Amino acid sequence: MKIGVIGPTDLKTLAVNLGQSEDWVQERIDLLRKMIAEAGHELWVNPDGGVLAAVANAYKAHGGSHLVMLVPMAADPWPNDHTHIHAQIADEVRKLPSWFHANYAVVSEVDICICAGRSVGTFSELAYARWDEKFKTGVLQKLFAVRELLLESKLPYEYSQKFGTRLHYVDTMECLSFKKE
Repeated sequence: MKIGVIGPTDLKTLAVNLGQSEDWVQERIDLLRKMIAEAGHELWVNPDGGVLAAVANAYKAHGGSHLVMLVPMAADPWPNDHTHIHAQIADEVRKLPSWFHANYAVVSEVDICICAGRSVGTFSELAYARWDEKFKTGVLQKLFAVRELLLESKLPYEYSQKFGTRLHYVDTMECLSFKKE
């Protein structure tokens, strides 16, 4: 099963926004890695910092079998120089034309996507997933939003109301289930 993870690229800001320590956030992300790796699933992430780097590094360090990095080849419209350092640990590098394509792939070419925190970048990825929901163009079956990592324990209403039966809130990482329906 292909599992995508989206979340903030700044763990310190995420921790401050949640009123938690960076260590607590890292522990929660490490648990997510453990669950995906132990279940034998592929992990798909964009090659960036914060939640993405934390879950990717922990996944590989603890026996994850297949890490896919979605690398934007063009530094358009945003820089991509920093992606190479993150992509070095990937088992598979998918070279995509731009950040738009990478952000789209992480929510549309996976069976399950996990939203592990809110940020402006995460909202853009959620917007792409929303259009797939409307037009039924991607393969995404479930979008999990982990309340313990979300400011105010939820996604903004405009997102929540548009995802239909694909959106599943879970209170904690321990409540995640990666079973196909």
